[in-house]
Amino acid sequence: MFTWQYYFAGLAASAAAGPALSQREYNATNTSMAQSFRDIPVTKDIRYIPCFDNYTCTQLEVPLDYDDLDAGFTNIAFLRYEAAQQPAQGDIIFNPGGPGDSAVSALITLLPQLLELLGDEYNIVGMDPRGVNNSGPLLDCFDGKPWLRDYYYGQIYDNVDPHSNVSISKYYEASGTFGTWCTQNLNKTAKYANTPATARDMLQYAELLAKSQGKSREDAKVDFYGASYGTVLGTTFAALYPDRVGKFLIDAVVDGDDYYHGNWSQNLLQADASVEEFFKTCAQAGPLCAFYRNGSTASDIKDRFDAILADLEENSIPVSDSLFLQFPTVVTHIDLRGFIMIAVYNPPVYFPILAAVADGLEQRNGSQCNYSPGAFDTLLPKEVIACNDNHKSFNSSEKALVALFAEQKKLSTYLGDTWPVAVVPQCRLLDITPPKSQLFSGFKKINTSNPILFADNVIDPVSSSAELMSGYFEGSAILLQEAVGHGLVVASSNCTSSYVQKYLKTGELPPKNTICHSDFDAFPIDTGLKRRGLMPHHPALRRHVEL
Repeated sequence: MFTWQYYFAGLAASAAAGPALSQREYNATNTSMAQSFRDIPVTKDIRYIPCFDNYTCTQLEVPLDYDDLDAGFTNIAFLRYEAAQQPAQGDIIFNPGGPGDSAVSALITLLPQLLELLGDEYNIVGMDPRGVNNSGPLLDCFDGKPWLRDYYYGQIYDNVDPHSNVSISKYYEASGTFGTWCTQNLNKTAKYANTPATARDMLQYAELLAKSQGKSREDAKVDFYGASYGTVLGTTFAALYPDRVGKFLIDAVVDGDDYYHGNWSQNLLQADASVEEFFKTCAQAGPLCAFYRNGSTASDIKDRFDAILADLEENSIPVSDSLFLQFPTVVTHIDLRGFIMIAVYNPPVYFPILAAVADGLEQRNGSQCNYSPGAFDTLLPKEVIACNDNHKSFNSSEKALVALFAEQKKLSTYLGDTWPVAVVPQCRLLDITPPKSQLFSGFKKINTSNPILFADNVIDPVSSSAELMSGYFEGSAILLQEAVGHGLVVASSNCTSSYVQKYLKTGELPPKNTICHSDFDAFPIDTGLKRRGLMPHHPALRRHVEL
């Protein structure tokens, strides 16, 4: 739900070592240059070894429950990019979102953008949270058979249409099977995969790092950069361990109260504003926007786009041209809304593609759309972690689900029909209860040992709660960037990076009401588009549209 990447590619794929294990096996004989976390020994202390050519890796053995060591142990995977000048100012732990996204993969994928934003004085550490990718415990309801998992998710998520009571009812009942099935098949250690436990793992890392450097564990502080769901992880840590907060950059800020409540209803506050930017920037771009017509205003473009959505609600478009598609399909308004969600996450990459898609659909031609199956590898950890975190706080009746769809539609004309297809009904029959020590009691006003820097774009389509969350942390500040999209890295800004790097180096916060100009360009002349931003892995996006 809250994430940066839709898919990871290239070298990042080599860092994904398969399902998480409750305690990973490893090949202790290969330590020259590890290319898999199966080559990284699990140790009680930090022992970094070379890995993935340009990085070092370690796996820590941590207690499943720090308050009950008899519960057993699991492994947490870390990948570190070392600063050019050593000794580094510290190790900044990075989380890209989710819950369920791999920070190991994201660090490899987004390293240039992270260095541009954070500078080169800190080591950057990608830590796979509990239950995610290379870290335990195992979160697999399908016995190591990803094709069964993908078939199941395809059945319950494919084209859930809130305009149809039959569709919502079918989704509600089908999603409930997730809980009953996973209760039977998940390992008993799954209850320890939750945000408070991952926050405690971050502290464990900082303490062991201090120990390895001959410093006091008790004085160790965590340095952290979290985006999207990573802001929930970061603010949870700050609420639980306020005196252990180092330099904290909290970017693309999620309403933490809403997240823990379990209905995720406060994310779309700026969703329609982000879509309005598509119409506005398309009109400004002129012929660079494929959906532009001579003399079009933003209002003209909006009217034509809305007409496409209205037509698709009544009349889907069959597509069966084998020159363009892997299999025959139909285009519905849910498909288009799903791609709108992708586009507003990262406009400089996807607004031009959305314009081309809309241009074809206006002529009821779906042949330019290439539908391919979505990736489900992050959905299982996302759902289990989120369900553990909300602990059935939300009323998950079918009536409440219908009301949530209606509420979200009021918030966003464009994304309200797809956003609630997340974790709400999946949790109701999942019989997993985290230990009391790992249940988060909520946010309250608090002082932290170092002030926190909150940040976001002026318009963020799925998380815009910087002011709300900053209010919980005395002395914190908010930095805004003149851009549209999910997270600071959708655009480049010397102003933004200079404030961030000054904060990381000295702890100095930007002046109040600081807004940084950026190079944001929704329709760049250079068509060699860079995938530099945050992307969704929302379950509604089982099929994504490409040119």
